[in-house]
Amino acid sequence: MSKNGIVKMMLIIALSLPAGAQERVPLGKLNLRLMTTGYGNARANRSVDNHPLTLRGEVHEGVGTHADSKLIVALDGKATRFTALAGVDDEVGRAGSVVFRVTVDGEVAFTSPLMRPGDEPARVDVSLEGARRLVLEALSGGDGITSDHADWASAFIETRGERPTALPDAELIDVSAGDLLLTLAVDGEKNLFQQYIGRAGGLERVFARGERRDQAYPTVRSDGRVVYWGEPALHVLHADGHLSTVLKYAGCETGVQEDDPNVTLTRVMLKDPNYPLRVDLVFKAYRAQHVVEQWAEIFHEEPAPVVVKEFASAALTLRARDYWLTQFTGDWASEFGVDEYPLTVGSKVLENKWGITSANGRQPHFMVSLDGAPSETSGEVLAGSLAWSGNFRLQFERATSGQLTVIAGMNPWSADYTLPAGQCLATPSLVYTYSANGKGEASRNLHRWGRAYGTRDGDTLLRTVFNNWEATGMNTADATIIPFLRPAHELGFELFLLDDGWFGLENKARVLGEWMPTPLMHPKGMTPIIRAAERAGIDFGLWVEMEMANPAARLVTEHPDWLLTEPGRAPHLQRGQYVLDLCNPEVQAFCIAAFNKILKDYPGISFVKWDCNSPFHNPYSSYLGERQQHLWYDYTRGLYRVFEACVAANPRLQMMLCSAGGARCDYGALRFFHEFWTSDNTTPLRRVFIQWGASHVFPARVQGAHVTHMGRQPFKFAFDVAMSGVLGMDADPTRMTGEEKGITVRAVEAYKSKLRPVVQLGDLYRLVSPYESSRSVVSFVDGARERAVLFVYQVNDDAAGGLQVRLQGLDAGKTYVLEEVNIASPGQAACRENGQRLSGKRLMEEGVRVDCEKRFDSAAIYLHAE
Repeated sequence: MSKNGIVKMMLIIALSLPAGAQERVPLGKLNLRLMTTGYGNARANRSVDNHPLTLRGEVHEGVGTHADSKLIVALDGKATRFTALAGVDDEVGRAGSVVFRVTVDGEVAFTSPLMRPGDEPARVDVSLEGARRLVLEALSGGDGITSDHADWASAFIETRGERPTALPDAELIDVSAGDLLLTLAVDGEKNLFQQYIGRAGGLERVFARGERRDQAYPTVRSDGRVVYWGEPALHVLHADGHLSTVLKYAGCETGVQEDDPNVTLTRVMLKDPNYPLRVDLVFKAYRAQHVVEQWAEIFHEEPAPVVVKEFASAALTLRARDYWLTQFTGDWASEFGVDEYPLTVGSKVLENKWGITSANGRQPHFMVSLDGAPSETSGEVLAGSLAWSGNFRLQFERATSGQLTVIAGMNPWSADYTLPAGQCLATPSLVYTYSANGKGEASRNLHRWGRAYGTRDGDTLLRTVFNNWEATGMNTADATIIPFLRPAHELGFELFLLDDGWFGLENKARVLGEWMPTPLMHPKGMTPIIRAAERAGIDFGLWVEMEMANPAARLVTEHPDWLLTEPGRAPHLQRGQYVLDLCNPEVQAFCIAAFNKILKDYPGISFVKWDCNSPFHNPYSSYLGERQQHLWYDYTRGLYRVFEACVAANPRLQMMLCSAGGARCDYGALRFFHEFWTSDNTTPLRRVFIQWGASHVFPARVQGAHVTHMGRQPFKFAFDVAMSGVLGMDADPTRMTGEEKGITVRAVEAYKSKLRPVVQLGDLYRLVSPYESSRSVVSFVDGARERAVLFVYQVNDDAAGGLQVRLQGLDAGKTYVLEEVNIASPGQAACRENGQRLSGKRLMEEGVRVDCEKRFDSAAIYLHAE
């Protein structure tokens, strides 16, 4: 927003005074944090050194400042007069010299003589009739600013209209996304600062802490306005060997996206005055979701390539007193653990160096609570997720002065990028939101954005899936699998997914890189099993792992340069497989062609599970040659090109993202997929915690949740847990007991007919944490607040008995009918109010009683408005 824009905004505010009423507004009542000073801070009714405001022995009210000083005041055309006594404060003794100047709508209306201590105060009396802007300046007398303590004593603005408002001496750029506001400020020297991030509001909120000097995209530098020795967002080795970069504001473009009025795109251009280097900071603001997506683009026209050593996606500076970090950790089969702790002075780094399984160990998501320990329903929270499937780094640097800088982006470890002139280096995007009402609201913002923009077809319901993996492993033989198809359909499932093992050579099954059905499993190809699925009334899907190759694959001997493998070293092959080099366009083309051929040869396939089971154990690309440090960036960009081409060729194909369980759960890859496999750990009790953690960032609509026999826990409990995600099952339907089949049919029917649209497309509320109690309680409410689902999971015995659950997000004025599902009869209901009609007000204020007290007790309760 420009300064003129701010003035226009002030003029549309409704007048607070009756027509014709006159008011004398003391200058000291304005926001003096916006008054610039050459030293110290401007003060109301005190000198700049915090003594009584004194001119020639007489104490005054007014404003004490220090030259060079400026205050810009927005008027509404109805102010009438500015009066003051201007002079140098007695506290400086004999030193000091100041000239006072008043400018009205760009015309100088008053200039004092050179004022020294002890001089008779200059009387200021300036007409403001019809004026829009008033500028008050205290300028050095020409001999330096030492002791230039300037006082505007007995200073008043008389007005018949809206109270005057102080304005910053800067050009403002607002990135506005509903309740989230990011304000950037450009000073007179073209430095770009982050002035504010937080809850949307007016100038008083944006400048409540005065003008900030936090670089919007920090570089290490020292000059008159900026001194920064923290972690840089950008570090460049220039063509002449110089390591210093100074970024100055060069312009801004902003506008509503033509095909989507909900999205505003803002591009802020920065340039180094000494080098032909440009950095664009790009912001996509999603108004309805209260989310901003931010990234950087780097260009140059230097005479030789530059080396970009660090290039963050975003650097956000927060100012609070008590920061807490929520991070997500966990390796294979223990993903999405939630760790929460205070951030002290120093630097906390979360990073990954695995290459492609980016969410192993630590995950590229975070929440920062700004006012103490995090809460689901209260407190300020900044939540973010890096949309990147490769190495990442999240750094949280708390300074001794109190501010916290969050720098997020691709991990610069071993990733110097040599950038030729004329090319663009674009960072991944950081997706972030702000909540003034705790973690729960922050999560719902991310979920709404994820369904609308972060995933494919996010407004459509996903099918229930039956998978053979837990039952047969890599045995996918027709004779083994075809008998599963009709029973899977009879259990209520809509799609059968054939997992790993169906492909290979004529004499060897399961050879990654050979993407044709192996005759050892499927002598007539996939046609017999697909037709059997059609006869059984169930859709058919297939597992692939296009990024990998086993040593027996022909491409390993024919194209050894297509493999990531280090010359002169014995390769380490996790699961006996190489990672293909997707930096190489030929390898990208091979993966795309092989994938599309599968779908072309077998058009009956309507679902694909895309897996990735190895990180970069042998990180060397023959294609890159001397540019090995490009591997971490170029591979991931190549992967996205493969995804994009496969999706473009198969737009109606439903796709699940998988990587050794949940090791590739990020919005970078997810925009090409409908869901991800949350974890290989399907033990229901562990899934309660895994899905609780995942829900902080991702909607239930993308979380694959299957019932299996893993852990041998009660089937009802397992289904109640899985129904809070995208329901599926891994089992041998021919060996299930009658009781298991009965529970399965009952649960799948309830999910499809009642729960699915609410769970997959509704808003999530985390009500009781399994980390803080003996149970986990979550609920979902649809957008119209007509339907809701409540899940209760008992993770440990509780001697105190059941619990009273107060729901959230309902319509207080509606009446809801409660129906506990996945029970054999109403007499087995854990909810005491089962079958009753209760108002939303009562459900939220008094709640319902659920008698879950023993480990593995559970309840799934469906609510619908009458």
